[in-house]
Amino acid sequence: MDRLNKKSIVLLSTIIVVVTFITYVSTLRNDFVWDDVQLITHPLKMNSNPYAFFFGSDLYYRPFLYLSMALDYSFWHLNPFGFHLTNIIIHIVNSLLVFLLGFSLFRSGRMAAEAQQATDSRALFLSFISAIVFAVHPIHTESVAWVSGRTDMLSTLFFLLAFLAFVVYEREGRAAALATTCIFFAFSLFSKENAIAFVGVVFVYGLIAGMPRKKLILSTTALIMVFLVYFVMRNAEGREMFLARAGTKEAFFSSGISIENFFSILSLGAGYYFEKLVLPFNLNLLPQIPTNPLYSLLSLSFIVTVVAMYLKRLRLAVFLTCWIIITLSPSLLILYSQVTAAPIGERYLYLPSVGFSLLIGALLLKSNRKVMIVSILVIIVAYSFSTHERLKVWKNNMTLWSDTVEKSPDSVIAHTNYGAALLDAGKFDDAKRELLIALRLKRMSFEQASAIFNLLGVIEVRNGYYENAEEYFEKALTANPKNITAYNNVGYLYMQMSESAKADETGENGLIEKAIENFKEASRLSPNFIQPKYNLGLCYLKKGDLETSEEYFNSVVELDPRSDLAREAIQFLTVIQFMKANKAKRI
Repeated sequence: MDRLNKKSIVLLSTIIVVVTFITYVSTLRNDFVWDDVQLITHPLKMNSNPYAFFFGSDLYYRPFLYLSMALDYSFWHLNPFGFHLTNIIIHIVNSLLVFLLGFSLFRSGRMAAEAQQATDSRALFLSFISAIVFAVHPIHTESVAWVSGRTDMLSTLFFLLAFLAFVVYEREGRAAALATTCIFFAFSLFSKENAIAFVGVVFVYGLIAGMPRKKLILSTTALIMVFLVYFVMRNAEGREMFLARAGTKEAFFSSGISIENFFSILSLGAGYYFEKLVLPFNLNLLPQIPTNPLYSLLSLSFIVTVVAMYLKRLRLAVFLTCWIIITLSPSLLILYSQVTAAPIGERYLYLPSVGFSLLIGALLLKSNRKVMIVSILVIIVAYSFSTHERLKVWKNNMTLWSDTVEKSPDSVIAHTNYGAALLDAGKFDDAKRELLIALRLKRMSFEQASAIFNLLGVIEVRNGYYENAEEYFEKALTANPKNITAYNNVGYLYMQMSESAKADETGENGLIEKAIENFKEASRLSPNFIQPKYNLGLCYLKKGDLETSEEYFNSVVELDPRSDLAREAIQFLTVIQFMKANKAKRI
């Protein structure tokens, strides 16, 4: 590569970095939304033993995601700025990797044959355009603006590094390149399970590129071995979930799946995703599986297009289209899931959009200059505007859930979370209205009902209606006996009731004991959840049991020394030491 091309690469890479950062800089002022805080402060993920990430019992086995969150937490604690900054950086790196991959595919190798080995300058320009399309594509707003959406970006980062290493292996046959491919593939799997699609992408690439059979079999076998190691390391709950009979409580798949509705749902869901790749407008956090048969027709049209490109020997375009289909396939299985809150999600298109962005560049390889420039400008301007508008929705829980409720009025999750946002804003009447709407909707799980009753109980506590609150908390725990938050909240309710002027001394002691019982149950279910431990410290302090109170306050400080509760616990520990000293003097 000549010096001019190296300078051009540096210049274009700088532009990609600047454009990507400017596109998402507004997210640095965003709050945490939805389950961000739960992910960041999950007991396992805050464990002091880093190896615990690889041997946990979570439903989702994503140790690299948890490690990245723990690393951010060590720098930023619960300041959302730092977590959003990390997301932007990962998206910038992925945009640069798309640029590098595009340049590698467009300029040389068997894949670029239809372009008559495009000149370096043309390949460089079209790779740059593909990277810009990827950087500003509106479908990425969920993954970048939502801290919890990092899992798709992190998996894609290692997926792209693995594929770049495999391209080197395919062209140069170096064993070190294959070993690097396997390592990055493992990293991608440790970030999100949909990275299994890498095996299919590599196999199709090898076939289309005319890779020698032995070489292709060797590389595919190596990748399958990596996946088997990952599958063994994955927790038992995660493995059994996919093996359990559909419809059972522990199964991933829902019951009632027949051959007829399987393909119907598949074609409708795939059609929706294909539409959003090309026309990423009117986005929604919780879209429903469409019922319009036009989406099935769109899926069929997509497949017909692939066949037409294959017949025209557009090998690169065929491969990139296959990239979209293969990397989307794991997410299409979620259409039949009974354990996920969102059977369809924008974030599931983050990895497939790599193929789409590069496909735009590949299709422009043979177009004339005027058509290419006009097409590029229209796409980038339209996508940038849509991204800018969509990011406003992700500012905080209030903006996110008000938008989602408007677009998905039949969603229990949308109304529940909007109610929670209104509760946090102190709008108790509006919050209660949304939660009662959620209770009236169909297709509600026991866990969702428990969460709604728990929030209703919190509202009644805030309003001072303790009997109503107790009733709601009982319903929450009946619906889900493992609702840790409900146990903590009902314990707090009894603490509040114990301070009532109406409670005599005997009644007060009884209420404190009931509070302790519930706090202990919450702590038993989640040993590293610090809120109930802090509350237990308060309860025992009120009882005059200084030793036990001190023990619980110390556990709060040990588990999360930078938290607000830890700072308050330290103040109480100082008071306890003072009380102990005075008691010793009296003795």
